Amino acid sequence: MSVSLNRAQSQVHETFARRAVRLKVWFPLFAFGVLWLDLFRQLSFQWSTNDQYSYGWFVPFLGIYLLWRRWTNRPSCEAVGSPVWMMALVALLLLLLLPLRVISEVNQDWPLINWMAATVVVGISLYAVFLAGGWIWVRHFAFPIIFILVAVRWPYRIEHNLTQELMRIVAGLTVEALSWLNIPALRRGNLIEIGTGVVGIDEACSGVRSLQSTFMAALFLGELYRLRWGFRLACLIGGLILAFVFNVTRALVLSWHASVAGTASVEKWHDPTGMTILLACFGSLWIFVAWLRKRDYGPNREDSANAASLPALPKRFLLAVGCWSVCLLGGTEFWYRWHEARNQSVFGWTVSLPREQPSFGSIELPERARRILAADFEATGKWQDGDGSHWMAFFFRWSARSTLSMMRARVHRPDVCLPASGFTMRADHGLDYFQAGDLALPFRRYTFEEKGRPMYVFFCQWEDTGNRQTGMWKSKQADRIRAVLAGRRRVAQQTFEIIVAGFPDLQEAEKAVKERLPQLIRLESPVRGSAI
Repeated sequence: MSVSLNRAQSQVHETFARRAVRLKVWFPLFAFGVLWLDLFRQLSFQWSTNDQYSYGWFVPFLGIYLLWRRWTNRPSCEAVGSPVWMMALVALLLLLLLPLRVISEVNQDWPLINWMAATVVVGISLYAVFLAGGWIWVRHFAFPIIFILVAVRWPYRIEHNLTQELMRIVAGLTVEALSWLNIPALRRGNLIEIGTGVVGIDEACSGVRSLQSTFMAALFLGELYRLRWGFRLACLIGGLILAFVFNVTRALVLSWHASVAGTASVEKWHDPTGMTILLACFGSLWIFVAWLRKRDYGPNREDSANAASLPALPKRFLLAVGCWSVCLLGGTEFWYRWHEARNQSVFGWTVSLPREQPSFGSIELPERARRILAADFEATGKWQDGDGSHWMAFFFRWSARSTLSMMRARVHRPDVCLPASGFTMRADHGLDYFQAGDLALPFRRYTFEEKGRPMYVFFCQWEDTGNRQTGMWKSKQADRIRAVLAGRRRVAQQTFEIIVAGFPDLQEAEKAVKERLPQLIRLESPVRGSAI
């Protein structure tokens, strides 16, 4: 009996010992994973709200799969020490995470901060790999770790300029192709005029959506098949060509549908056509990569390598990074909650459009535009004054439910929205204050052109924080930093955009807007403790 009891106790001790060993291995890894999970959370805003980056949801899983493949044939570890300069650099990166984390809390749509945060996390992770296996491990595992960068939003200037140029090229090629099909069509900026109406190329081509997702797929497939770098470059070039060709095909199909069944059919066929074209593009790319693989006869030692023994993990470093990541989350939450407790005053106003005028009519926004804006309240209208001038007004309001209110308000800007609707921006005249009763509203002024006719645009962005605001600065970065310093995270937002035509110059248009503004604005009483 005593022998059996001792054997049972021995088995229990062995079980607890194995679990303790597993805990010592896995707990530091889970702690370090907090850093990556927080990065995914920051990037997921773009994946959820921007169709161009919806593929980002797949990137973490694809990266984990590539990391596992690399793990199965990892090389032997190198016994190397960590230089002082490298430790100092990693310490600097860890400190840099603090301001980046605080800024990104209300700026998850800011590409600069996203790139900096992702680069810092990648650098810290590569250092952890270096501590575990030396430079040979860094070279071996670098690609799966760096792969997350394909899911980070491109810098605005690059993305905007590339998108606008691609839209113009796609629109031009689509018009040429329609003429071959005996369908009269005319290109007007990013728009295609056909007999049944106007098709916006933003409907027929999702910017560089397929370009970016195909870029990601080409990188993944090149790593999956372990192609040599020359063949990976060929894979990238081939993928970009395929993406462009299929984008033109999509625009042509939707424009043809619009010419046959009317422009209303574009909304019906937009998503099915986009999904079909996307799958066809990825399928064609996969076939092309398989063809490249057959011609890649070079030695691929990684595929035939045997997995080395388990390394000694840098547990202290992993735990320290995990604890620091938790502290960053707590510090960020404290910063914004402290400011939210102090800033309770809310000052509100709304618009009162001249619906009594005989020429007044509402402006129906496309359903896709409504989904992108996701405003809680909207008021739109157009009318003609007695002097022959034409007016359009757009008012949107976002409630203070989350940081999304501030970010979605940033989406609706004339320099972003109007070029996609066929307008050409000629000048940005800066910020000025327009008086509406006792309230001074900060309006940014623009000159656009549409069909050779000048259009004057006045845009006001307002937060429920007080009756005096600085408005939208010339630098969007300055606007973002001001929001961070003020701790504005859950603040109701609203925008008011006035577009006028029929005036000889900006001065006359501005004079007319200032005279009309007191009739368009309705003040609401300031309240404390809640949003309007």
